Amino acid sequence: MRAIGIVLAGGNSKRMRELSNKRAVAAMPVAGSYRSIDFALSNMTNSHIQNVAVFTQYNSRSLNLHLSSSKWWDFGRKQGGLFVFTPSITPENGDWYRGTADALYQNLTFLKNSHEPYVVIAAGDGVYKLDYNKVLEYHIEKKADITVVCKDMEDGTDVTRFGCVKLNDDGRIMDFEEKPMASDATTISCGIYVIRRRQLIELLERCAAEAGTIW
Repeated sequence: MRAIGIVLAGGNSKRMRELSNKRAVAAMPVAGSYRSIDFALSNMTNSHIQNVAVFTQYNSRSLNLHLSSSKWWDFGRKQGGLFVFTPSITPENGDWYRGTADALYQNLTFLKNSHEPYVVIAAGDGVYKLDYNKVLEYHIEKKADITVVCKDMEDGTDVTRFGCVKLNDDGRIMDFEEKPMASDATTISCGIYVIRRRQLIELLERCAAEAGTIW
């Protein structure tokens, strides 16, 4: 196994209003018995990523029940397993997750105790099919520090609720703006990232040491 998986499933959505008031967006029903998080988790298991962590937070009861009872995925404990992490109050920390980076930092032990060289990070509310191994192979081929899965949108699409990306001719990110007030960009981040595990740990520890707080 070359990568561990992290699925970020802690948020709600202002755009979905009443639908996400009582449950996390990742727990939203899709086509009857499925939940939106099932797509990311199915992509993980179909990509042979067997060591997967899910970070939950907002209105997570329904999501946690689904994760504990679902039989849709095959994460064998001998090869890895599916682990669910919620914010924990400790002598060192008394906060909920304050953002994606903070969720990763609060669960740094999981990253340090894993042995796979790479990490695939995905949002838990996306409905899509993707082979993460192809993204990982592209990442290795390009010798990139971080690879971001992006999507080209049609002209005139409102992109202000996404991370907006500008690329050069080689596909390298030249500018990244998270949920801008206005943007002329037509390429967005899909919230899927690949990074070396040790590099991610180093970046998180450096940010915490320099800034004191990470989001």
